[in-house]
Amino acid sequence: MSRRRVLFIVPPTGLYIREDRCQTPIEEMKTIALRPPIDLMYSAASTEAAGCECRLVDYPGERKTWSHLEADLREFRPQVLMMSITTPSLHKDVQAATLAHQVDPQMLTVAKGAHFLVLDREAMQQYPQLDCVIRGEYEHTAAEIGAGRPLAEIAGVTWRRPDGEIVRNEDRPLIQDLDSIPFPARHLTRNELYFRPDTMEPQTTIVTNRGCPHSCIYCLAPVVSGKKNRYRSTDNVLAELVECVERHRIRNFLFRSDLFTQNKKWVIELCQKIVERGLNIEWASNSRVDTINAEMLGWMKRAGCWLIAYGVESGDQKMLDLMEKKATVEQAREAVRLTREAGIKSSVYLLMGLPWDTRDTLETNVRFAQELMPDFLEIFYTYPFPGTKLHQIALEHGLLRDGEVPIDAYSQPAIGGLYLTREELAALRRKSLRRIYLQPRYIWQTLRGARSWKERGNYVKYGMLTLKDLLVGSRARDAGLAAKATD
Repeated sequence: MSRRRVLFIVPPTGLYIREDRCQTPIEEMKTIALRPPIDLMYSAASTEAAGCECRLVDYPGERKTWSHLEADLREFRPQVLMMSITTPSLHKDVQAATLAHQVDPQMLTVAKGAHFLVLDREAMQQYPQLDCVIRGEYEHTAAEIGAGRPLAEIAGVTWRRPDGEIVRNEDRPLIQDLDSIPFPARHLTRNELYFRPDTMEPQTTIVTNRGCPHSCIYCLAPVVSGKKNRYRSTDNVLAELVECVERHRIRNFLFRSDLFTQNKKWVIELCQKIVERGLNIEWASNSRVDTINAEMLGWMKRAGCWLIAYGVESGDQKMLDLMEKKATVEQAREAVRLTREAGIKSSVYLLMGLPWDTRDTLETNVRFAQELMPDFLEIFYTYPFPGTKLHQIALEHGLLRDGEVPIDAYSQPAIGGLYLTREELAALRRKSLRRIYLQPRYIWQTLRGARSWKERGNYVKYGMLTLKDLLVGSRARDAGLAAKATD
């Protein structure tokens, strides 16, 4: 008896980070590199363990088109097509399901993404080509779907009966023992596609923990992964690192978590084991500005940490309070200082486009960024993801229509604010980035921090692309925004 075949795909609809809590279009984000589709890789590993034959294709990452997808569907003839979607790209992504049914009307089309945690029924009603959507954590659900278990018996799915009725099964509990999940199916991906932008060396993602106890109004983390921070054991993380080094020849990592540095003891224990094993790796992680200290940073540096990304969000304390960040401007200042002293580079993320933003709050952001002088900086627009408090606020203030799903995200304003229009926000972001990036001392700091001529050349390349985007591309985007405003 032949094994059931499952095709996992990133649809050919553009370059996005598709990690549920992080749904970032990266075409215009010069500091954000393409990541491997880790959620699909986890799902494929669990589905293989259930006895299925799996393939995984990142169509935009491989620069493949719809015709390549059609050819793969006809050649592989999967029983199940499982696709990763983001909220901004949903309308385009589901066309993969349309194509699948054209190739084989009996093929089960399944989609995963944070969008379905809240708008599962709405999506199923709007897109009849979807047979099933996964809500919540996906590994066990994907494996049961792939193995052919009746949909009526699978927790965590919303599905369509043959008569068209939409059924919402019970929720699936969050996975408490993260060590029980098979390592991501890196043997199914082209690992060379994913690299560090500064050195161009292969880089992969290691999911170290899930969940965040905080409730920032814009963030999907507690919606997707819960408010309890669930950690893998340090031995389990180490074993995956060893596999990546020895089997896949990967030595650069992004430690993905909702909050990596919450547990000081766990972080130091992991770092000590990396040092003891002599792995000789480099890695980046995230952190809140209020969970870092000199001892932890010292061990992180010894274990190969070269970069920490901080969600500073704003240099205006009132704005931090309104977004329920539960952190202070002074803590951000101290975190960047300590990171620099430890010899680790810092990447600072700032937000704009909150309902209450004004020209004054955004000016405060620019001045704070110039004061901090992090090694890398990016300004994101907030996106009102369904399930977040920001989504409700946007609806209450008429900034978003009920049922509206903005296409623009992160590098383009999804919505306007109470005091600034989308066009004004776009112009202010470009102006802000120019003021920050074009400071002579920022340019000098960046070039001086490069460890090789190759790395310095990459900084120059990305700098020129950014400059071109900010200076030359602005007219085209302004015209596009104006056209959308009149639609």
